[in-house]
Amino acid sequence: MRKKIYLMMGMVLLMVSCARVDITKISSDHPYRQGIRFYRPHPYLWVTKDKDGSLKGTIYWLPNKNEEYVIRVKSGIGTVDTKFTLENGWNLTQFGETRDSKTPEMIEALSGSLQEVTEVLKMLKKEELHPGLYQFVFDEKTGMFHDIKPVVQFR
Repeated sequence: MRKKIYLMMGMVLLMVSCARVDITKISSDHPYRQGIRFYRPHPYLWVTKDKDGSLKGTIYWLPNKNEEYVIRVKSGIGTVDTKFTLENGWNLTQFGETRDSKTPEMIEALSGSLQEVTEVLKMLKKEELHPGLYQFVFDEKTGMFHDIKPVVQFR
């Protein structure tokens, strides 16, 4: 009986002390103590007006300050070879050794599919659009894009 208890304690100790990487959302329950912070990106639309008066839209990804995370590398038995890339100092675009993050390709594809952003905005039946910065709004239930919200407008 004692042998089984020691064996179980040894297995638990090995599992707890293994080297690993933890990614945790920072919240009041899990405050920041140490590690590398990053934010999840959120799309914004930058609207400008050409000399001929036509509107042009460009998508920019900015940090969502409500979605802050931390990467912590925990040492222990074994080794962890952690590699990650933070774009612009806040946006985690690659993580791990063998993973090939498709985030840049996905962003490029999304930007490419929204080249005529003005046409999409006309379909939303918005009032006249003005140059400025707009935040994309997504439906909480479906996760689908359904509106834009002005952040800064220049009239």
